[in-house]
Amino acid sequence: MKKAPVAAILLAGHLLAQGQAADPSTATTPEASPSLPVFGVTADRTEVSVGDSVTVTYSVRLPSGSSLRLDTLVTPEPPEGARPPGGAVLEFEPPKAVTAGEAADGEGKVLWTQAITFIPFMAGTVVAPGPYFTVEKKPASGDPGPPQVLRAPSVTLRVASRLPKDAKPETLAPKDDRPVRLPGPSLLFWAGIAALALLFLAALWWRIRRKRRAKGVVAAGLPPVPPGEELLAALEALAREAERLGADPRGFYAELTHAVKRYLERRLDEPVLEWTSFETVRRLREKGIELPKEIGFPELLSAADVVKFGRGRSTRDAALSHLGRARLLHDSLEARFSPPPAAAATEKAS
Repeated sequence: MKKAPVAAILLAGHLLAQGQAADPSTATTPEASPSLPVFGVTADRTEVSVGDSVTVTYSVRLPSGSSLRLDTLVTPEPPEGARPPGGAVLEFEPPKAVTAGEAADGEGKVLWTQAITFIPFMAGTVVAPGPYFTVEKKPASGDPGPPQVLRAPSVTLRVASRLPKDAKPETLAPKDDRPVRLPGPSLLFWAGIAALALLFLAALWWRIRRKRRAKGVVAAGLPPVPPGEELLAALEALAREAERLGADPRGFYAELTHAVKRYLERRLDEPVLEWTSFETVRRLREKGIELPKEIGFPELLSAADVVKFGRGRSTRDAALSHLGRARLLHDSLEARFSPPPAAAATEKAS
């Protein structure tokens, strides 16, 4: 059995006089020396099973002005060869603070109480030793002297095993694992899925209807601007921007290449905007479209790529020169693909 502080040994004679409580469920205490306070002990139950909690309340009357402090909790040593799997016979929960009553009795004493909860882990008759308390008395005159170390009475429990009768833990077969059953989706879950699906279908329908409406507005509006006129208008706007070209010309060259590729896409009916610069030059040659060398179409696209992707620099004169090449491209293709004036007039008259 674990021992209390050494100060408790000084009171061994008095403690032996106290002994153990005959009936731990009652609040009576054994006879003691008149000079020592007498503890009362009350257990909420004395017949339990292994693992059940038991709360024991210790009480004592002390002269007014004295104080009581819990010092040591004691757990008994298990019998030889009967040590519980966890090792300790009792496990204690953190005890609450000692409480003192407000009213004193006729002798000027105050009732102090301490509740302690513990859990037995050994079957059979278990004696829960009383804890050690320290009592500090109110000084009557001068030095009050050293504090007193007192021990409360023990409590006897009858602890029943949770195992089958006469069975040892090592002889019991482990229980089969029970399959884990996950709860099925609730009605609220399926309602949320249905709501999300409806929202997705509504958004898809709105997008399709918007595209159809936009196409209808274009079809019902004015005829589209011819590709050549659209390119010249874009080049005119870029010429004004080239006059005030800043330190970062990437935006200018991005708009220039977009205008040129859009013109080629509309004029040739090919997805030129999706092609790279190298692919654009190659596919034009595959279609038999040879542009005059003075246009320098490959150099125009490569110079724009250096500025856009290589953070290259450019000047106002270089930008205006590139705009001139784009106009030469326009003039060359328009002369090749536009019908002669006489044929156009005949077509218009018909």
